[in-house]
Amino acid sequence: MMTRMIPVAAAAITTTVLFATAVPAGNQSRATAYLLPGGLIEVVADFSENAIYWCGAGELARARLDRAGTERLYVWRGPAPSTAAPGQRAVTFGLTPPPSGAVDGGWSTDVDLVGNAMSVASAERACDERTTSG
Repeated sequence: MMTRMIPVAAAAITTTVLFATAVPAGNQSRATAYLLPGGLIEVVADFSENAIYWCGAGELARARLDRAGTERLYVWRGPAPSTAAPGQRAVTFGLTPPPSGAVDGGWSTDVDLVGNAMSVASAERACDERTTSG
């Protein structure tokens, strides 16, 4: 199946399992966000850090979906095998609460908590929270 992969600087055609649109999650991020059918966002990261999953979802919501910073992103599925990038692990987000409903995660960035939510703007700010070791 063919889909469009749209990096920030150029467009290319690629094959994926689903009709997913890949959008790099930013220069400092090591994640790729895919727009899945049904408006869900799947974020694949090459390391496991909650902030980077939120970062990828926030950037896709703003850059590709033109969503306001005040809109909410919700965890629909915690870390699990990716449907858009077989062999990788991913977290799935939506712009509406999952069928199980939203939960009050407080200020938690926990992506294992289905229904956990944060604003698109806060998710984008998570891109700046990545730390590196010397």
